[in-house]
Amino acid sequence: MWVRGCNLVVCLIGLGGCEGGADGVMGRLASIVSAPSATSQGIRTLSLLGGNVRVRGPDGYCVDQTASDARRGFAVLAGCALLSDGAAVMPNLDGLITVQFGAESTASVTDNEEAFAMFLTTDIGLGLLAGNGNAANVSQAVTITDRAGVLVRFHDTSGPAFAGTAGPQWRGFLDINGRLATISVLSFERAVLSRAEGERLLVVAMAELAEANAPTVAPQATRDDNG
Repeated sequence: MWVRGCNLVVCLIGLGGCEGGADGVMGRLASIVSAPSATSQGIRTLSLLGGNVRVRGPDGYCVDQTASDARRGFAVLAGCALLSDGAAVMPNLDGLITVQFGAESTASVTDNEEAFAMFLTTDIGLGLLAGNGNAANVSQAVTITDRAGVLVRFHDTSGPAFAGTAGPQWRGFLDINGRLATISVLSFERAVLSRAEGERLLVVAMAELAEANAPTVAPQATRDDNG
């Protein structure tokens, strides 16, 4: 258990680092809030990490190719109409979604959901949730274990995660292809998600990510021919 816990800390620290740095990916996210034509074409699905994993959001969400970094396993998703001149589709639950895949062999959630959820409520876990790494800035952290993985809702007083966002944050953790995947759901200042809305959007986003990476099953006729 101690070894599993140490791996978990290292893994989460790595994930947090990928989303940090105002001069990196976070600095480019302002385009989503200020410029509806941030990308020339909105796409639903994007391959990351050399095709090892894929990211896909809920209906109405497209990938921001400018803010995402496929080589680092990081993706940003928002309403398609915010990202493409020609797209008129917007999701029923309008928020900002980020996805970060960890390195190989970082899977930590499956068959360990309760321990993972408990870890997130410790000082170390709260510090990893905080934007500035200070556990004192995180409050009202509530964890939920679900078939999809582990979910946590919390308030971070260290400041908005990204420009133009506000309110509580929702974060989900699940294992995908041997990697720990972290999904964050944020509200825009112009339309803050309610507690139920944020949780529902996170659950749907986690389900879509799992489905996008599900093993391909050969058709029955093909299996019979090969059998």
